[in-house]
Amino acid sequence: MSIYPLPRKHATLFLLIFVCLLFIACSENKEPWDLHTEQGLSLMDQGNFPEAEKELKAALALVQSSGETNPRLTQSLTNLAILSNAQGDSQQAETYLQQTIELQEQTSTPQSAELAASLSNLGTLYVNQHEYDKALQAFERGLRVREQVLGKDHPEMVRDLENIAGLFVRQSKYAEAEPYLQRALEITTHTKGEQAPELMEPLNNLALLYRAQERYQEAETLLLQALAIQEQKLGTGNPHVLGSLNNLALLYSTAKQFEKAQPLVIRMLAITEENYGDLHPRVALVLNQLAELHRLQHQPEQAIPLLQRAITIIEKAEGPEHGGLTGPLNNLALLYLNTGQFDEAETLFKRALTITEQTMGKDHFRVERALRNYATLLNKMERKAEAEALEARANEIQQKHAPPAS
Repeated sequence: MSIYPLPRKHATLFLLIFVCLLFIACSENKEPWDLHTEQGLSLMDQGNFPEAEKELKAALALVQSSGETNPRLTQSLTNLAILSNAQGDSQQAETYLQQTIELQEQTSTPQSAELAASLSNLGTLYVNQHEYDKALQAFERGLRVREQVLGKDHPEMVRDLENIAGLFVRQSKYAEAEPYLQRALEITTHTKGEQAPELMEPLNNLALLYRAQERYQEAETLLLQALAIQEQKLGTGNPHVLGSLNNLALLYSTAKQFEKAQPLVIRMLAITEENYGDLHPRVALVLNQLAELHRLQHQPEQAIPLLQRAITIIEKAEGPEHGGLTGPLNNLALLYLNTGQFDEAETLFKRALTITEQTMGKDHFRVERALRNYATLLNKMERKAEAEALEARANEIQQKHAPPAS
């Protein structure tokens, strides 16, 4: 799993902590607190937030009425923090988490794994609020607490190290992120072994960091190691190796080593076809990727039929107005534009624009991109007034997404 989409990764971590605690509660005899909690969590999973809130607040009230400070109290507060976060009320979620941390600090053993988990959750919340300094403080404190509880080389340390590294990556502070990812890899290697499947994530995380720094040879070494581990465990034709092949192919493509990237994508195509069938939408994604490699090498005659096949697959599998068509339609239109096939390009640009508006909304940033591509074609066709109208609309969309002036 990559650390680069950091909000998503942290959301997953948030839920993982919640699930572990839920299993503990479910293993006990069913008392009123258990029933309210389980019902509230079930309703939250279903997206019924108002009813979930009633149940979880009822559970909190029960444990508060006892006048005792016990794990159920911190669990109830954590559950309500998760619910508030899911509802978009980050301020209330922060309040619940701060209350949880204060309670955990007041216990006889404040340096606990539970406190470290709460600090990680609080750091997650601050990341989503773009409060990066506060997030770093929470993550670093969580790291220190876990070190004191478990020791500096415990596998649980990897979660905190990746949280901090991910925060630095989000801010493009790659040098600051590197030692945390290196340590995560060292701990995993030491505790799990040099061929352990658990190495996949730290290997890929550090490799992606090196790629961002244009340290391609170091990234290649790590990605080849990750691929070898997967192939040894799963076999060379298993679809689970596609992620490692894709990471390696993207590295070579970024480094403009197309002669290395292309065989990997061709292998990805063969594995995908064999495991999912020739007409599966996954095949269309790989075809689009292979076509892009040909485009980058100025080989439109090889790229065009690949994109045509990708479009046909998606149309048959998903329908003629599916959002997955926008990418290959746009890419094929650009190839037609570059090869002087303006009429064919216009048909595809129009269709891509319509589908993007229908599936993503008229003010989505991808609509802006589609408008600019279409305007480029119209300028080439000397239809200046139409091009200016599209550019004006694209500028309006861009302005709506622009960050507020400081």
